Amino acid sequence: MDSIALYYPYIHVRDDTWLKYAALYWPKLARLRPRDYPTFDSPVARALRNDARWLTDIEPPRWAATQVAPPFLELINTRTQDLRDSFGLHQIGQWGHGADTTIGYLDHSNVAGPPVFYGSAGGAPRSGPGVGPRRRVSAPRLDPRLGYIHADKIFPGMVEAATNAGLAILQEGHGGTWVGMHPELASVYTCALIERIAIEDHLHPVTDQTLPHSAESGWTLDRLMQTLTDKEGVGAVDTQTPRDLLDAFVFLAFETVVPADLHRVPIDKIIEVRSRFGTELDAFRVYVTQQVERLAELQDIRDLPVFYEYLQTEVQRTVSGQLEQLRERLRSVGLESARALVNVKSVALPPLAAAAAGAVGLSPAITGPAALAACVVTAPTQWRRQRREAIRESPVGYLFRINQELNPVKLIERLRRVWPT
Repeated sequence: MDSIALYYPYIHVRDDTWLKYAALYWPKLARLRPRDYPTFDSPVARALRNDARWLTDIEPPRWAATQVAPPFLELINTRTQDLRDSFGLHQIGQWGHGADTTIGYLDHSNVAGPPVFYGSAGGAPRSGPGVGPRRRVSAPRLDPRLGYIHADKIFPGMVEAATNAGLAILQEGHGGTWVGMHPELASVYTCALIERIAIEDHLHPVTDQTLPHSAESGWTLDRLMQTLTDKEGVGAVDTQTPRDLLDAFVFLAFETVVPADLHRVPIDKIIEVRSRFGTELDAFRVYVTQQVERLAELQDIRDLPVFYEYLQTEVQRTVSGQLEQLRERLRSVGLESARALVNVKSVALPPLAAAAAGAVGLSPAITGPAALAACVVTAPTQWRRQRREAIRESPVGYLFRINQELNPVKLIERLRRVWPT
């Protein structure tokens, strides 16, 4: 069973080009969307959601917030002062974060025009141990210095503990209630929530952003303590830069065939490729899974640049090699068809057709104009069938199809490939 991708950390996908890449590979893309949250999708996202039924919404499951809450609650209750020193709202003016660093955790639209911030804003919100959990601030906009998470994604008890500790504030906004906090807290919590949902529902977390944390980092209490309190000796925690081998392999493989100006390719063309070449896509997914399993040891490499150098070398060797083998086979098929036309005067009917011709008194060997007509009719048909079979049998046939469909060429160039001289 191919995993459905789960998008994070936003509700709206911010990069339409990335969305096209994702649509070329994943069976579907899900996103966490609260029931009453209004969407402002880009035309690309709308087409994939409404026309292709590829982008789908999942309401944040309450069980996930309940399961993720305990380690956060323990951390808030046992390391309150450490967290306040780093993430307390009373120090918001000293965080040094601007809108550019917190925008990733504000669920605004990615349509053209300025981003839409839902809810309230205007200066540092007042919060602290004396502020009750039900306190809400009503103002025109959300504070761009904070990271916001929809209240449907957080266990109420955790919201209460964080609010009482001066780490969070509740604000009413468009689409429901929002929990505002330090962007780092919002990042870590979002990744932990996505990781839990992905594990339980067999989804694969994916993102179009460069994030400080990953949804596949193993968010245990020790991991949270090390990340949020920066204390050493808490536990044996993997400090390697998180990376996703499957996503990286797929992206590098696509780079070998996808045009640089993919952003100019109409989304209807992407949907058409998915629809027409489903068999090839299934074979390619199997191939990717096998390659990722073979390259699993790359995950142990500590430094990210070295990891990508090794992976790029392997993709170049395996994927590019497979593509060249496929092209060689297709050239061979084309040459055989071309030779059939060159030798048209000596073409003989197939045994079954020859027997039928003999039964009606015709010669089993047809020459001249009749042979030419027979060959012109049958050779392209045979060539197309053999070519289609070769592409489907290749593990990278889907990449070959993408290269053909998304990199249009002149008719004469197509003809030269079909009938090489």
